[in-house]
Amino acid sequence: MRLFILFFLTLYGWAHVLSVTVEAPEFRLADDALVVEDGSYINIPGAPNLPCKTVTIALPPGAIVEGVNFAGMKMEIGSYAISPTPPPIPLINDENLLKRIQESCKLKKDKFYKSDNFFPQDYGGVLSKGGLRKYTLVTVICYHFAYRPKSKRLYYSPNISVDIRYRMPNPGSERAQFWQQLRDDITYDEIAQEVIYNWQDAQTWYKTYSPKRANGYYIIISDSLQNTVNSLVAYRQMQGYDVNVVTKEYIESNIPGIDLQQKIRNYLRQNLPDIEYTLLVGFISDIPWRNLVPFNNDPDSPYDDPNISPIPSDLYYAELTDHDTLSWNSDRDEYYGEVYDSLTQPNGEDNPDYHADIHLGRIPYSTDYVIEDICTKMISFDSNTDILYKTASLLPAAMYYFENENNGGSFRLDGASFTEELFNDGILDSTNAVTLYEQAGLRPSIFSCTDSLTKDNHIMYWQSKGIMYECHHGSYDCYARKIWAWDDGDSIPENNEMSWPLSLHRNDVFLLDNDHPATTFLRSCLCGKPEVYCLGGHLLYRGSSAVISSSRIAWLSLADMDGIPYHFFKRLMQDTTLSSGIIGNAYDIARNDFMGISGFWIIIYHYNLFGDPALRQFGRAIGTEELKEKTIVASFGIFPNPNSGQLTINLSCTQKRKIRLDAYDVSGRFVESLYTGYVEGGSKNLNTKLPAGVYFFRLVNGDLTTFEKVIIIK
Repeated sequence: MRLFILFFLTLYGWAHVLSVTVEAPEFRLADDALVVEDGSYINIPGAPNLPCKTVTIALPPGAIVEGVNFAGMKMEIGSYAISPTPPPIPLINDENLLKRIQESCKLKKDKFYKSDNFFPQDYGGVLSKGGLRKYTLVTVICYHFAYRPKSKRLYYSPNISVDIRYRMPNPGSERAQFWQQLRDDITYDEIAQEVIYNWQDAQTWYKTYSPKRANGYYIIISDSLQNTVNSLVAYRQMQGYDVNVVTKEYIESNIPGIDLQQKIRNYLRQNLPDIEYTLLVGFISDIPWRNLVPFNNDPDSPYDDPNISPIPSDLYYAELTDHDTLSWNSDRDEYYGEVYDSLTQPNGEDNPDYHADIHLGRIPYSTDYVIEDICTKMISFDSNTDILYKTASLLPAAMYYFENENNGGSFRLDGASFTEELFNDGILDSTNAVTLYEQAGLRPSIFSCTDSLTKDNHIMYWQSKGIMYECHHGSYDCYARKIWAWDDGDSIPENNEMSWPLSLHRNDVFLLDNDHPATTFLRSCLCGKPEVYCLGGHLLYRGSSAVISSSRIAWLSLADMDGIPYHFFKRLMQDTTLSSGIIGNAYDIARNDFMGISGFWIIIYHYNLFGDPALRQFGRAIGTEELKEKTIVASFGIFPNPNSGQLTINLSCTQKRKIRLDAYDVSGRFVESLYTGYVEGGSKNLNTKLPAGVYFFRLVNGDLTTFEKVIIIK
């Protein structure tokens, strides 16, 4: 990489120019297709689907970007058929919405493919401007490949020069003082080193002589609810955090801003050098959300659907680098977070940044006893070091779309494909997991699973699981399966042929294991809708230690189909070098990972964290190597199954262990204890007088709890 700073004092007077050369990603041409490993994508529906390269460039502290220019030299590769970019997929069953998306994509495709102009016409564009705590950043997209659609000619630029024109703030100005107070901050240095493209050179601007790591844990809450978080305050103080409880009323009376949302954000900006974690406590009427509008001046999106936009997002409070007038609302209209024009091109009227400067979560309740119960549970989870429980996972996944659904030419999309990817890449342990996939109806899931996806199974297996990740069709109070129940004879899955049995409703949370709560990722739509007491909030109260859920319709970007859930679990459970197994850290890093591939703002807007961002998944900060030490010391199977009451338990043990075997009925009620005692490897025969029926046998083996579904016939 070639890096140098040019001072064009005679040309610009006060301006500086930073020039960075970005090399193209490695690529190959195979079967008339362009293949790029580890590339990112422009992601404009209907436009040629060309790879690109996204890089984040550091500037001197506090630099104000005046403009970014890109230059390169195109070399023709040859004639190739580059297909159009497919639109993002809403994870909701709305035929009208799908038709509007497809029609819009077709119109854009026609516009692009009837032309023989270069696409893209430029060599690059700006994805975001802002910073990562003390580091001033610009994230750019470099277009190393270009295409002339009508003549099918493909071009390549080996190197792209990025010239960033900037000026420095006046000494003594508010902006200069803001960066001066962060001069010795090293809180995010490890993250910055991974993110910043010109890291080695950036170190010359950010030399630290008296390094300081932020230790602040801030809670923002209504005055009347202060005492509800006393247990959490005492616990975090015991851990060494500098805990500050700040009331909404204090902020409203003492901090400048046009509304309470901006006042809260301005307060956090003022105290950024001290803050690492922030917990907002209160329902939306007490601690409001900022509604973000992704499309310029179009609050309900191009699809006229308030379930799509505006999007309540807590990212507004976590990304603090610049004042609203330079970032979230730089055009100073009534719409925040505008990043797209009508073609979904990144030509937004605002300049937000997606690199969070603090780790932030929320308890979306203003009921005193609920907040107290949640705090007690979070403390218990944070201090629990049972690694077998913390790495055990429950993965229920439904069908999103069937192939050629409603004769629309869609491809098959099974939620199980996303959970299976976590096993394939070693992120979750398949031997310590329960998978529930669709086994009913026509063309069910092709993936093998622990058991069929039903509401009863979902509730029953939610026992001693440290991880729960679901993929369904959702609403604010539930998520549901999608079954192709019957066919009228044309072999085309159609809406009137579908049935929608619930997998989980918010009223079901009281049946879940709240003594062993799960870190939960809800990929279904609307489960985190903050205007109501949503399913995500209910799960934080009962059954979950933390919940990441969507405040509006959830989307899937085909540039990164596994999406933020994949990156989150990878950073939390496998690659813990930067996250240390801390939930808020892992989520913020996952957001950076996702944007580096897809650049799709809507998804990072609609996912939010309910719970304490400082929560430790493993009960302590943990390194990657430590995760490799865990072993499962026993497992069991029951034969025959079904059986007549006489059964054999096959046990696989590495040492002599004391076990307990209990039976539960299908509703989760305890029936009887079948065995308690010591066993070694091998088999043990048991007789039971249980009446005919379906049962779940629960084996407790030290720290490990496993279930087996058993059918008894007489």
